[in-house]
Amino acid sequence: MKETKQFEYKEKITNTFLKTVSAFANYEGGEIIFGVSDDGVVKGFSNPTSTCLDIKNRINGNISPQPEYTLRIIESDGTISLIVKPGVNKPYLYRSKAYKRNDTATIEVDTLEFSRLVLQGKNIKYEELPTEAKKSDIFRFREKCRLKWA
Repeated sequence: MKETKQFEYKEKITNTFLKTVSAFANYEGGEIIFGVSDDGVVKGFSNPTSTCLDIKNRINGNISPQPEYTLRIIESDGTISLIVKPGVNKPYLYRSKAYKRNDTATIEVDTLEFSRLVLQGKNIKYEELPTEAKKSDIFRFREKCRLKWA
């Protein structure tokens, strides 16, 4: 199977997977299979139970708020499946930053997208904001563009 926007392989356990956990929780959710190289070669882990505990500790200690996820050891090959569900308490942050998936890459969201995530987490639509807030957003955007092109 090939990596996609909602599916990723990780050969080893490094903190880079936490950006992807943030991205999955902030948007449609997704799955990471640990113990498989980017080109799909299965490596597995010699002690998947210990590795699961490591993954769980890294998520619980580094992502805020806590995302909803499930971990499962795939007994046949020693790999581990991490399924992250789309969250309701957005934004989900890793090192005070929110992330999203851009095709098969994980990238930091910009300030506008971060604001959208905050509103989603509060279950507020942009259209429901008071008019003054909308006007100030438009004014800031116009000023930013004017300064950029001046």
